[in-house]
Amino acid sequence: MKRETTCCFTGPRPPRLPAGGREDAPEMLVLKEKLDAAVRRAYEDGYRVFIDGMAEGFDLLAAEAVLKLREEYPDVHLMAAFPAPESRKNHSAEVCERIERIVAKASIAVYAYTKYEKGCELQRNLYMVSRAGRIIGYYNGLSSGTAHCWNQAQLRGLETVNLYGGEAL
Repeated sequence: MKRETTCCFTGPRPPRLPAGGREDAPEMLVLKEKLDAAVRRAYEDGYRVFIDGMAEGFDLLAAEAVLKLREEYPDVHLMAAFPAPESRKNHSAEVCERIERIVAKASIAVYAYTKYEKGCELQRNLYMVSRAGRIIGYYNGLSSGTAHCWNQAQLRGLETVNLYGGEAL
């Protein structure tokens, strides 16, 4: 896996997304369109591997955008990067089912830790940004895991595409 062909994602959980993350809301439909366009643009720019943190919210939307693109371009690979194996199950039944549907179509699933412990989500973020050349995110400047991932990406010199606030694609 080469950094110049690997892209990762970061973004918030549903409460910090437009319309509280309600996926049928007009604001979320616009975000999904922007995300689809950003993933397609990354592909056009030579990115083939997409690392996704698999958290509820922006991450799952991004993973689904990658899988949608892969229907058209089979050389697209989705890497599902979890903090730990049990983090796949720390959600509602509906979200767990969604995660498992995504993982079943992913090229590979990886884990930052073998057991969920303090700091494993931050380590997952470091895993992603240390392997990528571009990050696509929804970052509104608030302190959170998204801020950590975004800041680490900037420190490592990744190209950044921020879908918050209308940054041009």
